Amino acid sequence: MGGWLKGIVGAALLLTGCFVCFFYGLYWYGASALPQELPRAQRSYPDEVRAIYWASLGGEGPMRAERLDPLKLIWLVFRGVQHDRRPNLVSEYDLSSSVSRQIVLEHTPDLRGARWHLAGIAATIRVSNERSAEQIADFALDRAWMGRDARGLGEASHAYFGVPFEQTTQAERIALIALMRGPSYFDPSRNPERFRSRYAYVAQQFGVSATDIDLQRDLVRLKPTATAR
Repeated sequence: MGGWLKGIVGAALLLTGCFVCFFYGLYWYGASALPQELPRAQRSYPDEVRAIYWASLGGEGPMRAERLDPLKLIWLVFRGVQHDRRPNLVSEYDLSSSVSRQIVLEHTPDLRGARWHLAGIAATIRVSNERSAEQIADFALDRAWMGRDARGLGEASHAYFGVPFEQTTQAERIALIALMRGPSYFDPSRNPERFRSRYAYVAQQFGVSATDIDLQRDLVRLKPTATAR
């Protein structure tokens, strides 16, 4: 009986080792396609702007990023991040994964198929460990596709409001960050109802009272989309 027990334990340990090696192997295969040094944002954004972005992800309280590894990520996917007990876990995962997609798109444009997805997973893991939450947010704010041939808030502020980002109001910054979820889907000219709904969500999540939201008053500088019909 003791021999059978040892055999079962040994087999279990072997299977566990194979399981761990397999998933770490997939991680390193994806990571090998990434640049040795992950890119950084070219500018740092004020804490208020980061807080608006954190709110747009559904985050509450101080911004943070979950430190991931291949096994932890598998566990989160297996359980489903939506069912985890920690309220901010989905927001923390979104914070890292949105940046990782941007890194893969910009730095590994020729990847296709399974390796593209593995590179994205590896980038999510690396970003969560190699960058602070603030640095991750800065990169997203600096590089996100914003529509109207604009990338990042610096270009988007000119495209949407005709002013440098430093001259935008809090309401205009909320509008720009609200658009990061999908600049075409939430385009204020083509889809005004979607935009208003998205803006109201981000503003209220950030702490703006619903009674204080007035897009006609606060977004008077918003330029219409050139091709809107």
